[in-house]
Amino acid sequence: MKSLQFYETLPHPSYSPDLAPYDFYLFPKLKEHIKGKHFEDDDAVQEDVRRWFRGKPHEFLADGMRKLIWRWRACVDKEGDYVEK
Repeated sequence: MKSLQFYETLPHPSYSPDLAPYDFYLFPKLKEHIKGKHFEDDDAVQEDVRRWFRGKPHEFLADGMRKLIWRWRACVDKEGDYVEK
């Protein structure tokens, strides 16, 4: 598995949902997975989420990072305006 290498830090707003990989990629997919489920307690939620992560291929998060590059470019092109999916 190749590791991601970042060579320079790019300026961007201190927080932007357009550029936060967890907000635009990871959490929507996780929310889709748990939508409609009912859990007995916090431990059951945590176990379900762990199982979901373990079932993801190694490329899952790398795909999100690749999509981040596209979103960063789109955000720069729009001078910081909201980027549609």
